[in-house]
Amino acid sequence: MELAQQHQRLAGCLEELEARHSAAIRAAFLDGATYEELATRMSVPLGTMKSWIRRGLLKLRACLEG
Repeated sequence: MELAQQHQRLAGCLEELEARHSAAIRAAFLDGATYEELATRMSVPLGTMKSWIRRGLLKLRACLEG
């Protein structure tokens, strides 16, 4: 039961992120895509992809702790 609640909370927090941040985090951490693959897939520089994921993870952490 607790695992299901944690999953719902994580899903809710992911939905609160900007769509591109959420998509990048899901692809990187759930699908196993590398940052390089994601940058190519989304047609952005590698540094931009790293920034999107970093910002998204910080917001995700704040949401999960709140």
